[in-house]
Amino acid sequence: MRPEGPEVNRSVVEHDAKALYKAGEKKFGTDKKTFIHIFSERSRTHLAAVSTTYHDIYDRRLEKAIKSETSGHFGYGLLTIIRSLKQVAAEILQVFSFVGTAQGHEGQGMDDSSLIRVIVTRAEIDMQYIKTEYHEKYGKTLNDAVHSETSGHYRSFLLALLGLNLH
Repeated sequence: MRPEGPEVNRSVVEHDAKALYKAGEKKFGTDKKTFIHIFSERSRTHLAAVSTTYHDIYDRRLEKAIKSETSGHFGYGLLTIIRSLKQVAAEILQVFSFVGTAQGHEGQGMDDSSLIRVIVTRAEIDMQYIKTEYHEKYGKTLNDAVHSETSGHYRSFLLALLGLNLH
């Protein structure tokens, strides 16, 4: 069974990122069993965090590592998982592009209903990955952008849904 909750254990994430590196780029040949285990038994949220952590530790995208270490239908399957996380994040970043700080125009306002909808519906699915993509695209955290554009209980509610920054 593959869990799909929002919970992410940072130590397991780091362990998995290192295990994927050791099973792929670090060795001659590829230990496909490690890839199968991690990609089939971890949640989307966990895999998004592994992808981010892999990049943070090794300064290389997990997607590129998969391309160089796997092939055929197996590689395509792994890449499909990673790309699905990325595609959803790109679509959602379109909504966040209206957050004033994303474009460097703090205080210019945003589409509150879209912001609420996206944060509420994605919070337990893949928000960690979306936050990482936001940070890479705009050079600041989504939490900071939401904090600067909101106030009061509204701000507290959205930030609680976003969770802690990992950057």
